Amino acid sequence: MGKIIDLSSVLEKEEKLQRVEDFLEELKDDFAELIEEYEEDNADQDKLDAMTDALDALEDAYDIISDIVADEI
Repeated sequence: MGKIIDLSSVLEKEEKLQRVEDFLEELKDDFAELIEEYEEDNADQDKLDAMTDALDALEDAYDIISDIVADEI
């Protein structure tokens, strides 16, 4: 007999991935706004650089998860 696949488990995993993608998108958007607020307040450049690096990492994670959700990986 062939291997039986539990579709509910597969769908649950896909829904979790979608939630992670949505969360990352919201997080990176909120973080970008926060960085802009720090820039408007003339925050320390080292702090801004670190925050920008963190935002870049969030964007990279979002792009990878989006590719996974879209079945491009």
